Amino acid sequence: MEDHSLSTPFLSSDHTTITISTPTPTHPTPQPPTNLYSMLGVKNGGFLVPETSIVDPFRNNTLKIEGVYEWLKIVVCLPIVVLRLVLLLVSLVVGYFSTLFALYGWKDKDNPMPRWRCRIMWITRFSARCVLFSFGYQWIRRKGKPAPREVAPIVVSNHVSYIEPIFFFYELFPTIVASESHDSMPFVGTIIRAMQVIYVNRFSKPSRKQVLNEIKECIPEL
Repeated sequence: MEDHSLSTPFLSSDHTTITISTPTPTHPTPQPPTNLYSMLGVKNGGFLVPETSIVDPFRNNTLKIEGVYEWLKIVVCLPIVVLRLVLLLVSLVVGYFSTLFALYGWKDKDNPMPRWRCRIMWITRFSARCVLFSFGYQWIRRKGKPAPREVAPIVVSNHVSYIEPIFFFYELFPTIVASESHDSMPFVGTIIRAMQVIYVNRFSKPSRKQVLNEIKECIPEL
């Protein structure tokens, strides 16, 4: 009976053991480079991660005004800033009061604004262009030509800032769809009332449906 204990060797005496030796390569095995990032032009040492620095929010790191050239820029640009602020204030005042005059005594809000009132609103539209001019939009490039209102009565635009509504007010004077909260805004509420704005509650399904019906009433061919 064979012994199957842990001390029994795996090979018995009647087996032959063959030892295979690995030949020595004629060419030396290439060693990996010490700098793994040398192919990227990084010197020895690899990438260095900068230490984290704590930002002091109470320290002002603004560069000091030094040199004649920097002071000369301030002296030249300061009157331009004052002129732009004056133009902005005058445009707001003129546009606001011309809009109040166009809305004075107008009770029929369900019908389009009379033509003579729309002509008064041209003063406000020109004031809006002056506001854009004071903001730095001296020249606005236009690509293409807009289709006439009979062909494209609805304008859909991305609203990413406060600049687009001012430009479209000056360029097209459309009837806009806006939130009800805009009516209580100073100056803006008066302007959009003159544009016969269509108010919508975005969180109310009946309100959105009512807006569609009002748009269809304004544009019967839809």
